[in-house]
Amino acid sequence: MFEILAQSTDKTLVCHMSGEITGPEYQQFTDALQERFNKGSEVDLVLDLSGVKFYADFEAMKKDFEFSTGGYKKLRRCALVGEEKWLKDINKLFGAFTHTKEKHFPEGKLQDAIDWASG
Repeated sequence: MFEILAQSTDKTLVCHMSGEITGPEYQQFTDALQERFNKGSEVDLVLDLSGVKFYADFEAMKKDFEFSTGGYKKLRRCALVGEEKWLKDINKLFGAFTHTKEKHFPEGKLQDAIDWASG
């Protein structure tokens, strides 16, 4: 499941992903980010991955790889909320290829993540 949360603004996209993510759901995510990139301002991302399992299909995995090697580089800040070890590993992997400032927040700390990302 993919959901854009009410705390989102023109400059900060706040989303929750849970369960198995499908290709069309991942497309909604990248479309929402692209809308913000098209406005010409710096964009921040807060992604609550509490309860996310994995990809439901190959299309979602492909879109995630494309985002990780493309659009992710355009972000100013990215706050990831969820299981600590898994997210720290992701930050280490992709952090080497981008100038995006990244920070992990434990489950239940969504507001702290939003405050940091939009600060």
